[in-house]
Amino acid sequence: MKINPKMRHQDLAQHVNEQLEFIPVEDVRSSVIVMILVIYDVPLLMGLLSIFELEYLWIVSPFILILHLWGTRLLIKNPYSTQFEMVLFMGIWGSFGAISLFVMVQGMSYYTLHITSVFYYIVINLTSILLTYIFVKYQIDKYSGDPTKEKKRGNKSKYMGALAIAPAIGYMLGQSVQETIVLKFVIALIVIYFFAIFLVYAAAKFLHRYFFMKANMDYVNYHPYSNKKKEKLIKQGVEIK
Repeated sequence: MKINPKMRHQDLAQHVNEQLEFIPVEDVRSSVIVMILVIYDVPLLMGLLSIFELEYLWIVSPFILILHLWGTRLLIKNPYSTQFEMVLFMGIWGSFGAISLFVMVQGMSYYTLHITSVFYYIVINLTSILLTYIFVKYQIDKYSGDPTKEKKRGNKSKYMGALAIAPAIGYMLGQSVQETIVLKFVIALIVIYFFAIFLVYAAAKFLHRYFFMKANMDYVNYHPYSNKKKEKLIKQGVEIK
């Protein structure tokens, strides 16, 4: 993870430079709103309303509270002062979001769709663990080795085996619910599961980015203040160094 300090910044490969970049400061507030209110809250609310069991709300309530309070802090704070924090937030948002939605998937499967097949739960959980492993390994492999060498596009066929499990899960889901459950709940479950997988990918990507940047501070460039922002701060009496 540590880049040789003798390496020149301009010699780094494009994908390495991208992993050393912050989120554009002008996009921070809008990104936080979309991440929390749309990508996290909407599928979570779908799951909670489908299950309608108070215990599941208690299980995910710590994640809800932490993410909403942290997101509010990022909305209030100066985005130039929270550049590292934003990267960490995106990693934690992915982790907590994935856990929350995986809990919803389990609850919907049992309480809403009345699936009692042990085999179904084994397959869906093993698939989730396998996909998590693939995403984490992909991030580690992508930034290991020579940081000056451009990476070739990976052979995605080796991941097709994991993706091929999706139809099998769909088939088992269909066989398990048969005609006893309204189709909209099946669709909702599938949507929530794919949101959960997306959040796993986000967690792997941005947690790796955070620690990768921390390990290579000499190659990290903070976003500078724009001229318009500088003028505004100067008028407010803030000294720009």
